[in-house]
Amino acid sequence: MTITPTDILTLLGPPFAVSVLFVAIHANFGLHVLRRGVIFVDLALAQMSALGATVAFAAGHVPTSPAGLTYALLFSAIGAALLTAGRMLPKSIHTEAYIGILYVVATAATILVVDRSPQGAEHVKQILVGSILTVNWDDLPRLALVYGAIGIFHWIVRRPLLAASEGRSGNPLVWDFLFYLSFGVVVTSSVAIAGVLLVFCFLIIPAIIGSLFTRRIAGALWIGWLSGAIASAIGLAASFSLDLPAGAAMVLSFALVLCVAMVVYAFVSVPAAARMTRVYVLMRVASATVLTTVAAAMIWLMAMPRADQPLLHVLEWVTGISPTTFLTSEERHVYASAEAEARFRQSQVTCLTDSEQQARWEGEPLSDEAVRQIGTFQQAFSEMARGEDFVRQALTEQARERERWYLGPALLAAALLGLLATLPRGMRMRLWQRLRGPLRRCA
Repeated sequence: MTITPTDILTLLGPPFAVSVLFVAIHANFGLHVLRRGVIFVDLALAQMSALGATVAFAAGHVPTSPAGLTYALLFSAIGAALLTAGRMLPKSIHTEAYIGILYVVATAATILVVDRSPQGAEHVKQILVGSILTVNWDDLPRLALVYGAIGIFHWIVRRPLLAASEGRSGNPLVWDFLFYLSFGVVVTSSVAIAGVLLVFCFLIIPAIIGSLFTRRIAGALWIGWLSGAIASAIGLAASFSLDLPAGAAMVLSFALVLCVAMVVYAFVSVPAAARMTRVYVLMRVASATVLTTVAAAMIWLMAMPRADQPLLHVLEWVTGISPTTFLTSEERHVYASAEAEARFRQSQVTCLTDSEQQARWEGEPLSDEAVRQIGTFQQAFSEMARGEDFVRQALTEQARERERWYLGPALLAAALLGLLATLPRGMRMRLWQRLRGPLRRCA
């Protein structure tokens, strides 16, 4: 089935536009959250909103229906009141601890309600990761209207809100409640679409990136909006091209953009003369990280050769050395036959799946009988492919038993020598002085 750019735009356009809206409104709240020092307040409010949606779900309402949103908004308002009350806590109780307790209690209550609800597990998954790919262009005007109204409100009262966030307000309780209440309205709508995890990324990561480069609110907002839009585009593209869950892929893309921003900041925040030193330090840290990973992987290979070896798979892919290198000629022939058969079975399954998708895409769904036949063939081919996979896995484990003594000690020694070379000269000399005495006694 050929997918055109128009098809991609139709599928990913609405989620990307909604993501940009989420970044635009959440980055503003994120900057206030950072100044207040209540990083996890979003999770607490989001979980209170999720508790309201869960109560609505248990009562028979669809969480995205008006009744479901009303429940979620009501519980968000309760959360806003509780968070505002946190301002009156004794100084011996840290605010983050209070927020954590609120989050844990809301989560426990959600689990108790879900336990009495049909399809509760699916509802919990929906709360965590959302379903941002299901939004369409018709959802944008409603979200833009709500977020636009809240954005205008925050612009009008930006000075007292910022003063409350920085501890300079004369009436902190009033402005705290208005801040948390408006925050609850945003979280209620965004969690229903994007889930708790992704909403936390929309809130915190763009705000952190913006705050890295400037203390000015306006500048931090522009930088946060740009980085959030880039992260959203990367996550959606990865989800589409690699067939990954959209929410999880976007969370990882936000983390990736944050790492890149921190590396950039590490170089632009120092004079030009000091940048080469930082390059040297970065290369040393990266080398030490890779070498430590290789050493740990080789120890794991020698200790548990039949276990999964993810790093060894990467090394085999890079070097072209496959497990068949350590098999006998007869075992290698069996392995090649099983691999060819597995590829053939998988191609048959893919062909049948593409045929069904092509029919649905063109608006001519197959008959029920044809669907049943395709399902039967797919199941049969999949079962036979699993049998071939079992043969390949058994032979691979045999190869690993032999491979560990060829690659394990050699790569472990090379990794340890490389780690020694990455140490600063003074540390290497001190280590050598400590080891010289025991080595002489052994000699």
